Amino acid sequence: MDNIENLMEIHPDSSLILLEAIDKSRLRGDREKARYALLMSMAYDKNYIDKTEFDVIQPAVDYYLKHGSPDEKMRTYYYQGRIYQNSGDDDSAMTSFIKASELNCISDSLLLARLLVAKGILYYKQYKLNNFIENNLMAAKIYGAKGKYVNEIKCYSKALDGAVVSDLRQRSDSLMKVCSELVDMHPECSQYTIYSSIAYTIYFGSDSDMREVLDKYDDFTDDTDVMLNIANGYSKIGEWNTALAYIDNVDIAEDDPSYLKYLLTKIHVLENVGDYREVIDLYVEYIEKLEDVHDYLITHDLLFLDKRHELEIKNLMEIQKRDDTIRRNTFGIIFLLITGALIYNRYRFVRTKRKLAEEENAKLKLMQENLVRSKEKIELEKVAAELELENLKLEKIQLEREQSNLKELLNMQTGLPLPVRNTIKERLDILNSLLAKEISENDSYAKPYKKWIESIHKNRDEFMNSTKLAFSASHPVFMNHLISHGLTEDEIKYICLYAIGLRGKEVGEYIQLKRHYNVSSAIRKKLGIDEHETNIGPYVRRLMNELG
Repeated sequence: MDNIENLMEIHPDSSLILLEAIDKSRLRGDREKARYALLMSMAYDKNYIDKTEFDVIQPAVDYYLKHGSPDEKMRTYYYQGRIYQNSGDDDSAMTSFIKASELNCISDSLLLARLLVAKGILYYKQYKLNNFIENNLMAAKIYGAKGKYVNEIKCYSKALDGAVVSDLRQRSDSLMKVCSELVDMHPECSQYTIYSSIAYTIYFGSDSDMREVLDKYDDFTDDTDVMLNIANGYSKIGEWNTALAYIDNVDIAEDDPSYLKYLLTKIHVLENVGDYREVIDLYVEYIEKLEDVHDYLITHDLLFLDKRHELEIKNLMEIQKRDDTIRRNTFGIIFLLITGALIYNRYRFVRTKRKLAEEENAKLKLMQENLVRSKEKIELEKVAAELELENLKLEKIQLEREQSNLKELLNMQTGLPLPVRNTIKERLDILNSLLAKEISENDSYAKPYKKWIESIHKNRDEFMNSTKLAFSASHPVFMNHLISHGLTEDEIKYICLYAIGLRGKEVGEYIQLKRHYNVSSAIRKKLGIDEHETNIGPYVRRLMNELG
Protein backbone atom coordinates (compact mmCIF):
# COMPACT_ATOMS: atom_id res chain seq x y z
CA MET A 1 0.00 0.00 0.00
CA ASP A 2 3.00 2.33 0.48
CA ASN A 3 3.98 1.77 -3.17
CA ILE A 4 0.40 2.28 -4.34
CA GLU A 5 0.14 5.58 -2.42
CA ASN A 6 3.40 6.83 -3.97
CA LEU A 7 2.10 5.86 -7.42
CA MET A 8 -1.33 7.47 -6.93
CA GLU A 9 -0.49 11.01 -8.13
CA ILE A 10 1.30 9.94 -11.32
CA HIS A 11 -0.58 6.79 -12.35
CA PRO A 12 -3.96 6.63 -10.63
CA ASP A 13 -5.18 4.01 -13.14
CA SER A 14 -2.34 1.64 -12.21
CA SER A 15 -2.99 2.33 -8.52
CA LEU A 16 -6.62 1.28 -8.94
CA ILE A 17 -5.62 -1.97 -10.70
CA LEU A 18 -3.14 -2.82 -7.92
CA LEU A 19 -5.67 -2.04 -5.20
CA GLU A 20 -8.31 -4.23 -6.81
CA ALA A 21 -5.75 -7.05 -6.95
CA ILE A 22 -5.29 -7.03 -3.17
CA ASP A 23 -7.07 -9.81 -1.33
CA LYS A 24 -9.12 -7.87 1.23
CA SER A 25 -9.38 -10.94 3.47
CA ARG A 26 -5.65 -10.51 4.18
CA LEU A 27 -6.18 -7.06 5.70
CA ARG A 28 -5.57 -7.12 9.45
CA GLY A 29 -6.83 -4.60 11.96
CA ASP A 30 -8.98 -1.49 11.67
CA ARG A 31 -6.06 0.75 10.70
CA GLU A 32 -5.00 -1.39 7.74
CA LYS A 33 -8.61 -1.71 6.55
CA ALA A 34 -9.09 2.05 6.89
CA ARG A 35 -5.98 2.76 4.84
CA TYR A 36 -7.11 0.42 2.08
CA ALA A 37 -10.57 2.06 2.06
CA LEU A 38 -9.08 5.55 1.80
CA LEU A 39 -6.66 4.59 -0.98
CA MET A 40 -9.50 2.94 -2.91
CA SER A 41 -11.64 6.09 -2.54
CA MET A 42 -8.73 8.20 -3.82
CA ALA A 43 -8.21 5.89 -6.80
CA TYR A 44 -11.88 5.99 -7.79
CA ASP A 45 -11.97 9.80 -7.58
CA LYS A 46 -8.75 10.30 -9.57
CA ASN A 47 -9.99 7.91 -12.26
CA TYR A 48 -13.27 9.91 -12.54
CA ILE A 49 -15.37 7.04 -11.18
CA ASP A 50 -18.03 8.96 -9.28
CA LYS A 51 -19.02 6.82 -6.32
CA THR A 52 -22.29 7.74 -4.61
CA GLU A 53 -22.29 5.06 -1.88
CA PHE A 54 -20.19 4.94 1.30
CA ASP A 55 -19.48 1.21 1.37
CA VAL A 56 -15.91 1.75 0.16
CA ILE A 57 -14.85 4.69 2.33
CA GLN A 58 -16.81 3.80 5.51
CA PRO A 59 -13.91 1.90 7.25
CA ALA A 60 -11.74 5.01 6.81
CA VAL A 61 -14.51 7.25 8.19
CA ASP A 62 -15.00 4.99 11.22
CA TYR A 63 -11.29 4.81 12.05
CA TYR A 64 -9.50 7.96 10.84
CA LEU A 65 -12.01 10.52 12.11
CA LYS A 66 -11.32 9.23 15.64
CA HIS A 67 -7.73 8.02 15.54
CA GLY A 68 -6.16 9.51 12.42
CA SER A 69 -3.49 12.18 11.99
CA PRO A 70 -4.55 15.63 10.70
CA ASP A 71 -3.63 14.59 7.14
CA GLU A 72 -5.59 11.34 7.40
CA LYS A 73 -8.63 13.13 8.81
CA MET A 74 -8.45 15.75 6.06
CA ARG A 75 -8.28 13.11 3.31
CA THR A 76 -11.21 11.23 4.83
CA TYR A 77 -13.36 14.37 5.07
CA TYR A 78 -12.43 15.37 1.51
CA TYR A 79 -13.31 12.05 -0.15
CA GLN A 80 -16.41 11.76 2.04
CA GLY A 81 -17.45 15.17 0.70
CA ARG A 82 -16.73 14.08 -2.88
CA ILE A 83 -19.13 11.14 -2.47
CA TYR A 84 -21.79 13.50 -1.10
CA GLN A 85 -21.09 15.80 -4.04
CA ASN A 86 -21.47 12.93 -6.53
CA SER A 87 -24.82 11.97 -5.00
CA GLY A 88 -26.11 15.58 -5.20
CA ASP A 89 -26.06 16.18 -1.41
CA ASP A 90 -24.26 19.52 -1.62
CA ASP A 91 -25.12 20.45 1.97
CA SER A 92 -23.41 17.38 3.44
CA ALA A 93 -20.54 17.82 0.98
CA MET A 94 -19.93 21.39 2.15
CA THR A 95 -20.13 20.24 5.79
CA SER A 96 -17.38 17.68 5.15
CA PHE A 97 -15.25 20.23 3.27
CA ILE A 98 -15.59 22.83 6.04
CA LYS A 99 -14.57 20.26 8.69
CA ALA A 100 -11.55 19.38 6.56
CA SER A 101 -10.66 23.09 6.24
CA GLU A 102 -10.70 23.56 10.02
CA LEU A 103 -7.94 20.99 10.66
CA ASN A 104 -4.54 22.28 11.73
CA CYS A 105 -0.99 20.94 11.30
CA ILE A 106 -1.60 19.37 7.89
CA SER A 107 1.24 18.63 5.45
CA ASP A 108 -0.67 17.45 2.34
CA SER A 109 -0.83 20.79 0.54
CA LEU A 110 -2.01 19.25 -2.76
CA LEU A 111 -5.05 17.82 -1.02
CA LEU A 112 -5.73 21.26 0.48
CA ALA A 113 -5.68 22.72 -3.05
CA ARG A 114 -8.15 20.08 -4.26
CA LEU A 115 -10.33 20.83 -1.24
CA LEU A 116 -10.40 24.53 -2.17
CA VAL A 117 -11.36 23.70 -5.76
CA ALA A 118 -14.16 21.38 -4.59
CA LYS A 119 -15.55 24.07 -2.30
CA GLY A 120 -15.32 26.51 -5.19
CA ILE A 121 -17.57 24.28 -7.31
CA LEU A 122 -20.22 24.36 -4.59
CA TYR A 123 -19.89 28.14 -4.24
CA TYR A 124 -20.36 28.52 -8.02
CA LYS A 125 -23.60 26.49 -7.83
CA GLN A 126 -24.77 28.91 -5.12
CA TYR A 127 -23.88 31.94 -7.31
CA LYS A 128 -21.44 33.01 -4.59
CA LEU A 129 -18.83 34.10 -7.08
CA ASN A 130 -16.54 35.96 -4.68
CA ASN A 131 -16.00 32.76 -2.66
CA PHE A 132 -15.57 30.85 -5.91
CA ILE A 133 -12.85 33.27 -7.04
CA GLU A 134 -10.97 33.30 -3.72
CA ASN A 135 -10.93 29.50 -3.37
CA ASN A 136 -9.51 29.06 -6.87
CA LEU A 137 -6.88 31.75 -6.33
CA MET A 138 -5.68 30.06 -3.12
CA ALA A 139 -5.62 26.68 -4.86
CA ALA A 140 -3.67 28.16 -7.81
CA LYS A 141 -0.95 29.49 -5.48
CA ILE A 142 -0.55 26.07 -3.85
CA TYR A 143 -0.38 24.29 -7.21
CA GLY A 144 2.17 26.81 -8.44
CA ALA A 145 4.35 26.31 -5.34
CA LYS A 146 4.25 22.53 -5.89
CA GLY A 147 5.13 22.81 -9.63
CA LYS A 148 1.69 21.63 -10.79
CA TYR A 149 1.39 24.26 -13.54
CA VAL A 150 -1.54 22.58 -15.36
CA ASN A 151 -3.69 22.73 -12.23
CA GLU A 152 -2.37 26.23 -11.52
CA ILE A 153 -3.50 27.48 -14.96
CA LYS A 154 -6.90 25.81 -14.60
CA CYS A 155 -7.52 27.51 -11.25
CA TYR A 156 -6.46 30.94 -12.48
CA SER A 157 -8.69 30.47 -15.53
CA LYS A 158 -11.68 29.62 -13.29
CA ALA A 159 -10.97 32.66 -11.11
CA LEU A 160 -10.84 34.83 -14.26
CA ASP A 161 -14.18 33.47 -15.41
CA GLY A 162 -15.73 34.28 -12.00
CA ALA A 163 -14.29 37.80 -12.07
CA VAL A 164 -15.68 38.38 -15.59
CA VAL A 165 -19.18 37.19 -14.67
CA SER A 166 -19.03 39.38 -11.54
CA ASP A 167 -18.07 42.36 -13.75
CA LEU A 168 -14.85 42.96 -11.79
CA ARG A 169 -12.84 44.74 -14.48
CA GLN A 170 -9.65 45.44 -12.51
CA ARG A 171 -9.38 41.94 -11.09
CA SER A 172 -10.22 40.45 -14.48
CA ASP A 173 -7.40 42.46 -16.11
CA SER A 174 -4.90 41.19 -13.50
CA LEU A 175 -5.99 37.58 -13.85
CA MET A 176 -5.97 37.78 -17.64
CA LYS A 177 -2.35 38.94 -17.50
CA VAL A 178 -1.42 36.05 -15.18
CA CYS A 179 -3.11 33.52 -17.45
CA SER A 180 -1.39 34.95 -20.56
CA GLU A 181 2.04 34.78 -18.94
CA LEU A 182 1.48 31.20 -17.82
CA VAL A 183 0.30 30.15 -21.30
CA ASP A 184 3.41 31.80 -22.81
CA MET A 185 5.52 29.64 -20.44
CA HIS A 186 3.46 26.51 -21.13
CA PRO A 187 1.86 26.81 -24.60
CA GLU A 188 0.51 23.26 -24.39
CA CYS A 189 -1.90 24.49 -21.70
CA SER A 190 -3.58 27.16 -23.82
CA GLN A 191 -6.69 24.99 -24.19
CA TYR A 192 -7.45 25.50 -20.47
CA THR A 193 -7.80 29.27 -20.86
CA ILE A 194 -9.93 29.38 -24.03
CA TYR A 195 -13.28 29.81 -22.33
CA SER A 196 -12.13 32.45 -19.81
CA SER A 197 -10.21 34.37 -22.51
CA ILE A 198 -13.31 34.49 -24.77
CA ALA A 199 -15.48 35.60 -21.85
CA TYR A 200 -12.95 38.32 -20.87
CA THR A 201 -12.78 39.69 -24.43
CA ILE A 202 -16.56 39.58 -24.96
CA TYR A 203 -17.24 41.41 -21.70
CA PHE A 204 -14.40 43.96 -21.65
CA GLY A 205 -12.80 44.01 -25.13
CA SER A 206 -13.27 46.44 -27.97
CA ASP A 207 -15.31 45.59 -31.09
CA SER A 208 -12.14 44.75 -32.99
CA ASP A 209 -10.93 42.52 -30.18
CA MET A 210 -14.31 40.77 -30.12
CA ARG A 211 -14.27 40.34 -33.90
CA GLU A 212 -10.81 38.76 -33.74
CA VAL A 213 -11.90 36.32 -31.03
CA LEU A 214 -15.16 35.45 -32.78
CA ASP A 215 -13.37 34.71 -36.04
CA LYS A 216 -10.77 32.61 -34.23
CA TYR A 217 -13.24 30.46 -32.30
CA ASP A 218 -16.12 30.46 -34.80
CA ASP A 219 -16.02 26.67 -35.12
CA PHE A 220 -16.20 25.92 -31.34
CA THR A 221 -19.68 24.40 -31.47
CA ASP A 222 -19.13 21.56 -29.00
CA ASP A 223 -18.78 23.65 -25.85
CA THR A 224 -21.98 25.18 -24.43
CA ASP A 225 -20.26 27.95 -22.44
CA VAL A 226 -18.08 28.95 -25.41
CA MET A 227 -21.11 29.08 -27.71
CA LEU A 228 -23.00 31.27 -25.21
CA ASN A 229 -20.09 33.68 -25.06
CA ILE A 230 -19.82 33.76 -28.89
CA ALA A 231 -23.55 34.46 -29.09
CA ASN A 232 -23.07 37.33 -26.61
CA GLY A 233 -20.17 38.62 -28.70
CA TYR A 234 -22.17 38.72 -31.90
CA SER A 235 -25.05 40.41 -30.10
CA LYS A 236 -22.68 43.08 -28.78
CA ILE A 237 -21.41 43.91 -32.27
CA GLY A 238 -24.98 43.90 -33.60
CA GLU A 239 -24.93 40.73 -35.66
CA TRP A 240 -28.24 39.47 -34.21
CA ASN A 241 -29.03 36.73 -36.68
CA THR A 242 -25.58 35.16 -36.23
CA ALA A 243 -26.03 35.41 -32.45
CA LEU A 244 -29.46 33.75 -32.75
CA ALA A 245 -27.99 30.95 -34.85
CA TYR A 246 -25.48 30.16 -32.08
CA ILE A 247 -28.20 30.38 -29.41
CA ASP A 248 -30.42 27.98 -31.29
CA ASN A 249 -27.59 25.45 -31.47
CA VAL A 250 -26.98 25.54 -27.70
CA ASP A 251 -28.21 22.37 -25.99
CA ILE A 252 -28.36 23.07 -22.26
CA ALA A 253 -30.22 21.40 -19.40
CA GLU A 254 -32.54 23.41 -17.18
CA ASP A 255 -30.62 22.44 -14.04
CA ASP A 256 -27.34 23.71 -15.49
CA PRO A 257 -26.01 26.77 -13.56
CA SER A 258 -25.57 28.54 -16.95
CA TYR A 259 -29.24 28.10 -17.93
CA LEU A 260 -30.24 31.54 -16.60
CA LYS A 261 -27.41 33.07 -18.61
CA TYR A 262 -28.70 31.21 -21.67
CA LEU A 263 -32.23 32.59 -21.16
CA LEU A 264 -31.03 36.20 -20.75
CA THR A 265 -28.82 35.96 -23.81
CA LYS A 266 -31.61 34.52 -25.93
CA ILE A 267 -34.13 37.13 -24.67
CA HIS A 268 -31.71 39.92 -25.58
CA VAL A 269 -31.11 38.54 -29.06
CA LEU A 270 -34.81 37.88 -29.79
CA GLU A 271 -35.76 41.41 -28.69
CA ASN A 272 -33.41 42.78 -31.31
CA VAL A 273 -34.68 40.52 -34.09
CA GLY A 274 -38.32 41.42 -33.23
CA ASP A 275 -39.61 38.05 -32.03
CA TYR A 276 -41.50 39.50 -29.06
CA ARG A 277 -43.93 36.60 -28.61
CA GLU A 278 -41.09 34.18 -27.80
CA VAL A 279 -39.44 36.90 -25.72
CA ILE A 280 -42.53 37.03 -23.49
CA ASP A 281 -42.50 33.24 -23.11
CA LEU A 282 -38.79 33.28 -22.28
CA TYR A 283 -39.28 36.06 -19.70
CA VAL A 284 -41.97 34.00 -18.00
CA GLU A 285 -39.66 30.97 -18.03
CA TYR A 286 -36.77 33.09 -16.78
CA ILE A 287 -38.84 34.46 -13.87
CA GLU A 288 -40.09 30.99 -12.96
CA LYS A 289 -36.58 29.56 -13.16
CA LEU A 290 -35.20 32.44 -11.11
CA GLU A 291 -37.83 31.81 -8.44
CA ASP A 292 -36.96 28.12 -8.42
CA VAL A 293 -33.31 29.01 -7.89
CA HIS A 294 -34.18 31.42 -5.08
CA ASP A 295 -36.44 28.83 -3.45
CA TYR A 296 -33.69 26.25 -3.67
CA LEU A 297 -31.11 28.55 -2.17
CA ILE A 298 -33.42 29.77 0.58
CA THR A 299 -34.86 26.40 1.56
CA HIS A 300 -31.63 24.50 1.13
CA ASP A 301 -29.20 24.59 4.05
CA LEU A 302 -26.28 24.93 1.67
CA LEU A 303 -26.98 28.62 1.20
CA PHE A 304 -26.53 29.25 4.89
CA LEU A 305 -24.04 26.53 5.79
CA ASP A 306 -20.88 28.56 5.59
CA LYS A 307 -22.80 31.56 6.94
CA ARG A 308 -23.85 29.52 9.94
CA HIS A 309 -20.24 28.54 10.38
CA GLU A 310 -19.20 32.18 10.16
CA LEU A 311 -21.92 33.11 12.67
CA GLU A 312 -20.69 30.41 15.04
CA ILE A 313 -17.17 31.79 14.76
CA LYS A 314 -18.55 35.30 15.22
CA ASN A 315 -20.51 34.22 18.30
CA LEU A 316 -17.39 32.62 19.70
CA MET A 317 -15.51 35.85 19.06
CA GLU A 318 -18.28 37.83 20.75
CA ILE A 319 -18.14 35.53 23.74
CA GLN A 320 -14.38 35.88 23.81
CA LYS A 321 -14.73 39.66 23.54
CA ARG A 322 -17.22 39.66 26.40
CA ASP A 323 -14.93 37.44 28.44
CA ASP A 324 -12.04 39.79 27.68
CA THR A 325 -14.12 42.72 28.93
CA ILE A 326 -15.01 40.86 32.10
CA ARG A 327 -11.39 39.85 32.48
CA ARG A 328 -10.19 43.45 32.05
CA ASN A 329 -12.74 44.70 34.59
CA THR A 330 -11.74 41.95 36.97
CA PHE A 331 -8.08 42.82 36.55
CA GLY A 332 -8.97 46.47 37.15
CA ILE A 333 -10.72 45.62 40.40
CA ILE A 334 -7.84 43.37 41.41
CA PHE A 335 -5.41 46.18 40.57
CA LEU A 336 -7.33 48.59 42.79
CA LEU A 337 -7.43 46.04 45.58
CA ILE A 338 -3.73 45.36 45.22
CA THR A 339 -2.98 49.10 45.16
CA GLY A 340 -5.05 49.59 48.33
CA ALA A 341 -3.34 46.63 49.93
CA LEU A 342 0.08 48.02 49.01
CA ILE A 343 -0.78 51.39 50.51
CA TYR A 344 -2.06 49.74 53.68
CA ASN A 345 0.98 47.49 53.86
CA ARG A 346 3.23 50.49 53.37
CA TYR A 347 1.48 52.19 56.27
CA ARG A 348 1.88 49.09 58.40
CA PHE A 349 5.51 48.82 57.34
CA VAL A 350 6.27 52.37 58.39
CA ARG A 351 4.39 51.83 61.63
CA THR A 352 6.09 48.56 62.47
CA LYS A 353 9.55 49.43 61.18
CA ARG A 354 10.45 51.02 64.47
CA LYS A 355 9.14 48.05 66.40
CA LEU A 356 11.12 45.66 64.19
CA ALA A 357 14.25 47.72 64.73
CA GLU A 358 13.73 47.46 68.48
CA GLU A 359 13.21 43.72 68.22
CA GLU A 360 16.34 43.40 66.11
CA ASN A 361 18.33 45.29 68.72
CA ALA A 362 16.94 42.97 71.41
CA LYS A 363 17.82 39.92 69.30
CA LEU A 364 21.31 41.28 68.72
CA LYS A 365 21.78 41.81 72.42
CA LEU A 366 20.51 38.28 73.11
CA MET A 367 22.89 36.88 70.47
CA GLN A 368 25.78 38.67 72.14
CA GLU A 369 24.77 37.18 75.48
CA ASN A 370 24.47 33.72 73.92
CA LEU A 371 27.88 34.17 72.35
CA VAL A 372 29.36 34.95 75.75
CA ARG A 373 27.61 31.89 77.22
CA SER A 374 28.88 29.78 74.33
CA LYS A 375 32.42 30.91 75.00
CA GLU A 376 32.01 30.09 78.68
CA LYS A 377 30.53 26.69 77.77
CA ILE A 378 33.47 25.98 75.47
CA GLU A 379 35.87 26.87 78.27
CA LEU A 380 34.01 24.58 80.68
CA GLU A 381 34.02 21.76 78.14
CA LYS A 382 37.72 22.29 77.64
CA VAL A 383 38.32 22.06 81.41
CA ALA A 384 36.07 18.98 81.58
CA ALA A 385 38.02 17.38 78.76
CA GLU A 386 41.29 18.07 80.53
CA LEU A 387 39.84 16.65 83.75
CA GLU A 388 38.60 13.59 81.85
CA LEU A 389 42.08 13.15 80.40
CA GLU A 390 43.54 13.25 83.89
CA ASN A 391 40.96 10.74 85.07
CA LEU A 392 41.85 8.45 82.19
CA LYS A 393 45.52 8.69 83.04
CA LEU A 394 44.73 7.95 86.68
CA GLU A 395 42.50 5.09 85.62
CA LYS A 396 45.28 3.62 83.50
CA ILE A 397 47.70 3.82 86.43
CA GLN A 398 45.09 2.23 88.66
CA LEU A 399 44.55 -0.59 86.13
CA GLU A 400 48.30 -1.20 86.00
CA ARG A 401 48.46 -1.31 89.80
CA GLU A 402 45.43 -3.56 89.97
CA GLN A 403 47.09 -5.84 87.42
CA SER A 404 50.24 -5.98 89.55
CA ASN A 405 48.21 -6.61 92.75
CA LEU A 406 46.23 -9.41 91.13
CA LYS A 407 49.42 -11.07 89.84
CA GLU A 408 51.03 -10.78 93.27
CA LEU A 409 47.86 -12.10 94.92
CA LEU A 410 47.81 -15.15 92.66
CA ASN A 411 51.52 -15.79 93.23
CA MET A 412 51.59 -15.35 97.04
CA GLN A 413 48.24 -16.69 98.16
CA THR A 414 48.11 -20.17 96.79
CA GLY A 415 45.47 -21.14 99.31
CA LEU A 416 42.72 -19.01 97.82
CA PRO A 417 39.52 -20.85 96.92
CA LEU A 418 39.24 -21.89 93.30
CA PRO A 419 36.26 -19.58 92.40
CA VAL A 420 38.20 -16.60 93.77
CA ARG A 421 41.28 -17.55 91.83
CA ASN A 422 39.23 -17.99 88.65
CA THR A 423 37.60 -14.61 89.12
CA ILE A 424 41.00 -13.00 89.71
CA LYS A 425 42.41 -14.69 86.60
CA GLU A 426 39.43 -13.53 84.57
CA ARG A 427 39.86 -10.00 85.85
CA LEU A 428 43.59 -10.20 85.10
CA ASP A 429 42.90 -11.26 81.48
CA ILE A 430 40.57 -8.32 81.07
CA LEU A 431 43.13 -5.91 82.46
CA ASN A 432 45.81 -7.35 80.19
CA SER A 433 43.53 -6.83 77.16
CA LEU A 434 42.59 -3.28 78.14
CA LEU A 435 46.23 -2.31 78.75
CA ALA A 436 47.28 -3.91 75.48
CA LYS A 437 44.63 -1.86 73.72
CA GLU A 438 45.87 1.33 75.39
CA ILE A 439 49.46 0.62 74.38
CA SER A 440 48.88 -0.52 70.80
CA GLU A 441 45.64 1.37 70.10
CA ASN A 442 44.37 -1.91 68.59
CA ASP A 443 40.80 -2.87 69.45
CA SER A 444 41.47 -6.55 68.73
CA TYR A 445 43.16 -6.84 72.14
CA ALA A 446 39.97 -5.79 73.82
CA LYS A 447 38.00 -8.71 72.35
CA PRO A 448 38.26 -10.75 75.57
CA TYR A 449 36.82 -7.74 77.36
CA LYS A 450 33.88 -7.68 74.96
CA LYS A 451 33.28 -11.44 75.39
CA TRP A 452 33.48 -10.91 79.12
CA ILE A 453 30.81 -8.21 78.92
CA GLU A 454 28.56 -10.62 76.99
CA SER A 455 28.98 -13.29 79.68
CA ILE A 456 28.23 -10.67 82.31
CA HIS A 457 24.79 -10.04 80.86
CA LYS A 458 24.11 -13.79 80.84
CA ASN A 459 24.81 -14.32 84.55
CA ARG A 460 24.74 -10.96 86.28
CA ASP A 461 24.36 -12.09 89.93
CA GLU A 462 27.06 -14.74 89.70
CA PHE A 463 29.50 -12.29 88.24
CA MET A 464 28.77 -9.57 90.77
CA ASN A 465 29.21 -12.08 93.63
CA SER A 466 32.47 -13.37 92.16
CA THR A 467 33.71 -9.82 91.58
CA LYS A 468 32.95 -8.88 95.21
CA LEU A 469 34.70 -12.06 96.39
CA ALA A 470 37.75 -11.26 94.25
CA PHE A 471 38.03 -7.71 95.63
CA SER A 472 37.56 -9.01 99.19
CA ALA A 473 40.63 -11.17 98.61
CA SER A 474 42.73 -8.62 96.71
CA HIS A 475 41.72 -5.38 98.52
CA PRO A 476 40.50 -6.32 101.99
CA VAL A 477 41.23 -2.87 103.45
CA PHE A 478 39.22 -1.24 100.69
CA MET A 479 36.31 -3.63 101.23
CA ASN A 480 36.37 -3.12 105.03
CA HIS A 481 36.31 0.64 104.39
CA LEU A 482 33.11 0.25 102.41
CA ILE A 483 31.51 -1.89 105.12
CA SER A 484 32.51 0.57 107.82
CA HIS A 485 30.63 3.33 106.00
CA GLY A 486 27.40 1.35 106.13
CA LEU A 487 27.22 0.21 102.51
CA THR A 488 24.88 -2.72 101.94
CA GLU A 489 26.01 -5.86 100.15
CA ASP A 490 24.28 -4.76 96.89
CA GLU A 491 25.87 -1.32 97.16
CA ILE A 492 29.30 -2.93 97.64
CA LYS A 493 28.67 -5.07 94.52
CA TYR A 494 27.67 -1.85 92.75
CA ILE A 495 30.97 -0.21 93.88
CA CYS A 496 32.94 -3.27 92.68
CA LEU A 497 31.60 -2.72 89.14
CA TYR A 498 33.14 0.74 89.19
CA ALA A 499 36.31 -0.76 90.69
CA ILE A 500 36.80 -3.15 87.75
CA GLY A 501 36.71 -0.20 85.35
CA LEU A 502 33.08 0.19 84.25
CA ARG A 503 31.74 3.71 83.82
CA GLY A 504 28.52 5.05 85.23
CA LYS A 505 26.56 4.53 82.04
CA GLU A 506 27.90 0.99 81.64
CA VAL A 507 27.05 0.18 85.25
CA GLY A 508 23.53 1.47 84.75
CA GLU A 509 23.08 -0.61 81.61
CA TYR A 510 24.55 -3.65 83.33
CA ILE A 511 22.51 -3.72 86.54
CA GLN A 512 19.34 -2.70 84.60
CA LEU A 513 17.86 -0.76 87.52
CA LYS A 514 15.54 2.19 87.06
CA ARG A 515 16.80 3.41 90.46
CA HIS A 516 20.42 3.40 89.29
CA TYR A 517 20.84 7.10 90.01
CA ASN A 518 19.14 6.72 93.41
CA VAL A 519 21.66 3.99 94.35
CA SER A 520 24.48 6.19 93.15
CA SER A 521 23.21 9.11 95.25
CA ALA A 522 22.90 6.95 98.38
CA ILE A 523 26.49 5.69 98.00
CA ARG A 524 27.75 9.26 97.56
CA LYS A 525 26.17 10.27 100.84
CA LYS A 526 27.52 7.23 102.79
CA LEU A 527 31.07 7.66 101.43
CA GLY A 528 30.95 11.43 101.73
CA ILE A 529 31.90 11.95 98.12
CA ASP A 530 32.34 15.63 97.34
CA GLU A 531 29.59 17.12 95.15
CA HIS A 532 32.25 18.31 92.69
CA GLU A 533 33.28 14.70 92.06
CA THR A 534 31.25 14.17 88.91
CA ASN A 535 31.91 10.45 88.53
CA ILE A 536 32.00 7.71 91.21
CA GLY A 537 34.33 5.52 89.10
CA PRO A 538 37.49 7.65 89.35
CA TYR A 539 36.78 8.27 93.04
CA VAL A 540 36.38 4.53 93.81
CA ARG A 541 39.52 3.55 91.89
CA ARG A 542 41.47 6.38 93.51
CA LEU A 543 40.21 5.27 96.99
CA MET A 544 41.10 1.65 96.23
CA ASN A 545 44.57 2.73 95.18
CA GLU A 546 45.09 4.79 98.33
CA LEU A 547 43.89 2.04 100.75
CA GLY A 548 45.71 -0.76 98.96
